[in-house]
Amino acid sequence: MKVSKKAYYGLRAVLALAQVRKPLSIHTLSKLEHLPEDYLEKILQSLRKSGIVVAQKGVSGGYALAKKEKDISMWDIVRTLDGPVKTFEPPKEKTGALPCPQVSHCQSNEVWRILEESIEKTLSKISLNQLIPKG
Repeated sequence: MKVSKKAYYGLRAVLALAQVRKPLSIHTLSKLEHLPEDYLEKILQSLRKSGIVVAQKGVSGGYALAKKEKDISMWDIVRTLDGPVKTFEPPKEKTGALPCPQVSHCQSNEVWRILEESIEKTLSKISLNQLIPKG
């Protein structure tokens, strides 16, 4: 599995918001995390649509977490920014059915399904508050 730059930057931005614990402008967050401002804006819009962050208007506005750190998992961020994890996409027949001319083909497809499920479960167990330095 390869995590995209978008998901990597999104995780960094969300972690920064969790550590600062106050709304930050895109400009401030961009400087703090050394991220391209235009790209960060698109990432934050996606995270806002999924309910991970909120945008607050006004002088002391900016982006902030929409939920408590313990209620945001790494899976929430990766799924929002990268979509469902696909380690393997088996070829499909014209009818849309998966070809399984031999038992070994279907069995090998099961390996990838188990891997995808394992990645989702693992990332779902890692909450944002586990990654915030204590102290």
